[in-house]
Amino acid sequence: MTDLRSEPLEHPLASGLRLLILDDDPLVGGTVRQMAASIGAESAYCGTAAEFFTQVADWSPSHILLDLVMPGVDGVEVIQRLGEISCQATLIIVSGVDRRVLDAAQRSAKQHRLSLAGALSKPFSRGALATLLETGNAKPKLQLIPASSKSSPSGDELANALAQGEIGPVFQPKVRCNDGSLIGYEALARWTRDETDICGPDTFVPLAERTGQAARLTEVIADRSLAWLGSHFAAQPHTIAINIPAQCLKDDHSVRAIAEACSRYNVAPERVVLEVTESGAIDPDSGALDVLTRARLMGMKLSIDDFGVGYSSLVQLARMPFSEIKIDRSFVAELCHSCEAQAIIAAIIGMSDGLGMTTVAEGVEDLDTYMRLREMGCYAAQGYFIGRPMRASRAVAWSEIG
Repeated sequence: MTDLRSEPLEHPLASGLRLLILDDDPLVGGTVRQMAASIGAESAYCGTAAEFFTQVADWSPSHILLDLVMPGVDGVEVIQRLGEISCQATLIIVSGVDRRVLDAAQRSAKQHRLSLAGALSKPFSRGALATLLETGNAKPKLQLIPASSKSSPSGDELANALAQGEIGPVFQPKVRCNDGSLIGYEALARWTRDETDICGPDTFVPLAERTGQAARLTEVIADRSLAWLGSHFAAQPHTIAINIPAQCLKDDHSVRAIAEACSRYNVAPERVVLEVTESGAIDPDSGALDVLTRARLMGMKLSIDDFGVGYSSLVQLARMPFSEIKIDRSFVAELCHSCEAQAIIAAIIGMSDGLGMTTVAEGVEDLDTYMRLREMGCYAAQGYFIGRPMRASRAVAWSEIG
């Protein structure tokens, strides 16, 4: 086993940097270790996957440099296994393969919820490595996260939470790309008790759908969101986007409930955007077309969420009376470094313009992405760069500052 110790060197990047290298070529490993030492990072080299995973557990690296092409085990399998152990180290992918393969490997890493600094094509420079080592430098070292000791909530617990008002909306702003002005907010469901999160929406929303409570959840979020909008933005045209799952479109109960809430809180239906989630799951014979058409006749707008992630998106776009396309965040995240993502987003914007619809890019997390979307003619943007989901009072204050 290669000695894990490295000489202490003073360097702006030195604090806490521990780079674990997996590459089948010892010469490459030695070269990268020299680069790491020159910028003040500790490093260790492994030539096999077995050795590598031992050091992942024992040495707690802050960063991992992974060669995609390895004998016996390829980089994708390593990425999968890192995801399975909830690795918190920041990943740097390297290879001499085609750039599109590198891009695909990065998408795989994100899909497995790994922290990713970026990818380097071989050969790469010391400066390029240093730049990526800056990413995630403040993050904690690797942890093996055990499964939660909490049991998953039951359907009865969810029903009680809805009845007790523990589940309610937070609000994420959407702005016009051309001038940054506020368009409105998307209401996102959260389950909290005494200001503490009980569990995430990725847990309780599927639970609601499995236990027949999706309509109740949708209507609770809509009612509280419209009450908030009518109370704080009565004189403004700001919109509110409400997620409505496909299973709530089998009849018009939820749409009618939302319309009644609009009347109750004096909010024009034209200010409501229904974001249809999992549009590909809509049964063409389920009555959804009638329900969505009725919503449009009431004045509500319809948004097809996560557009571009499946062939069904185009089918539903042609079939249903949508007025807005939300570009899936997976394309938005890659906009500034993927020619494929740029081409796809440009095509979506062009198609949207041709159909008289608007486009919203979700998952905008930096200025470069925002500026690129503006140059491409995207109508609106939302994401952490614009504003994180906020509780009601903070969202009101955010709008006043903006």
